[in-house]
Amino acid sequence: MKCRGIRRSNIQESEEGVATTVGTIMALLIFLSIFSLITQQYVPVWMEDNEAYHMDEVKSQFAQMKGNIDSLILNNNKGYPTYTSIKLGSEGIPMFSEETMGIISQESYWGESLPGMELSFTHDGNSYSFSASGNISIEVLNRYFEQQTLIYEYGAIILEQGDDSIIRASPPISINEVNNEYTIQISIIDIIGENSRHGGAGTVGVTAQLLSRSSSTFSSGVNDFSFSIKTAYPQAWRSWFINETDLNSTSIDDSSNNQLRININSVSEIQVTNSKVEVDIQG
Repeated sequence: MKCRGIRRSNIQESEEGVATTVGTIMALLIFLSIFSLITQQYVPVWMEDNEAYHMDEVKSQFAQMKGNIDSLILNNNKGYPTYTSIKLGSEGIPMFSEETMGIISQESYWGESLPGMELSFTHDGNSYSFSASGNISIEVLNRYFEQQTLIYEYGAIILEQGDDSIIRASPPISINEVNNEYTIQISIIDIIGENSRHGGAGTVGVTAQLLSRSSSTFSSGVNDFSFSIKTAYPQAWRSWFINETDLNSTSIDDSSNNQLRININSVSEIQVTNSKVEVDIQG
């Protein structure tokens, strides 16, 4: 009886098959390692840079919007609308991370349709009252960089991050004390228009048009001066008044939720500019 040996060609084919399988597995492992490195290390850093750059861009665009509105009021330029482009979200990374979304909103009234800013006083026996409301805000839903919200209200730009908020661009308000008497300059900016809300990562356009403007100066004989602000950011406003005007903390009453009241006993002069600005946001 003859003993038949294993054919060498079968052994070679088996070894080659195992080598091919091992090579394929090793290639997959290398690819998965590189892919994991990209998604866990490179993508977060890249996206954080994208979102940080976008926030700087939005802050610049909001500053431009404020500058456009201020210019309309300063020059009493009625009937000439200004346009500001605002990008809602940041760019994503193809195949690795989707773009970041943002939400821009316009509210013509604060809270329950109540005026947000009110100024009242008497002068030579006559009573005067001015009021304004409305704001524009953009909330950027960052996933890697800090989530931030920018708010334009009463001529100021507020930055909110977490539980903190700060006024980044000052409102058109000046309060100076000379010889225990105050000189006040204030621009009351009333933002009107339909409430709207737009979301996404694209660009929206904010059109602002001055509808009316009046300016008056009241010297001596000013009494019963009262100034109040309703806002979701009372601490930001309180800090600004203390740091940027001659008011002290005792002049500011913030005991009511979301409202600051300022009472000044001795006022030598008030300059008031009262403006209505129509704002329209188009996606």
